[in-house]
Amino acid sequence: MPELNSTRKKSILSVPVSELVPHSDPMVLIDQVIDFEADKLSAQFTIQPNSRFYDDSIEGVDNVVAIEYMAQSIAALAGVRSRLKQEAVKLGFLLGTRKMELHRACFSLGETYQVEVEELYMDDSGLGSFHCSISCEGHLVAEAKLSVFETNDQNQLLN
Repeated sequence: MPELNSTRKKSILSVPVSELVPHSDPMVLIDQVIDFEADKLSAQFTIQPNSRFYDDSIEGVDNVVAIEYMAQSIAALAGVRSRLKQEAVKLGFLLGTRKMELHRACFSLGETYQVEVEELYMDDSGLGSFHCSISCEGHLVAEAKLSVFETNDQNQLLN
C-alpha cells in the first residue's frame, strides 16, 4: 500500500462505501469504513427497519447474512487499496468459508456492529484468504475465514 498521511486517510474514510465496493444500493450492507491499514479494515453497520434482509418476525437480520457483511468489508479493503493507487475498484468474488461460527440468531434492530477483516494472504493471481469477525459492544457475534478472488480483468471472467 502506498505511504499514507493522515489527511489522505481521512479523505478515504469519508468516501461513501458505495464508492469502495462494486455494489449499488440496496445491496451495500455496511454503513461506514471506520479504519484501515495495509492488511486490515474495520467497518460498521447498524440494523434499521429498512436494512436489506430485515425481518420483522425476528426484529433483525438473520445471522447467515454475516458472511455478506464480512465479504463486503473485504471488498471495501480492496476498494481502499484501489483508491490509494488511483485505480478502478476491482471485482471480487466470495469463493467459500471455513470455520464459520455464528454466536447469535440474528443481528438485532437498533444495534451497531463492527466488522474486522484481516488479510491472511493474497497471491498474484488474486486468490486470497481473510480472517473476519463481527462484534457488538465488545462481544463476538460471528467469525469466519473467507476465501476470495479479485480481478480487474473482466475478460478473465468471461473466458
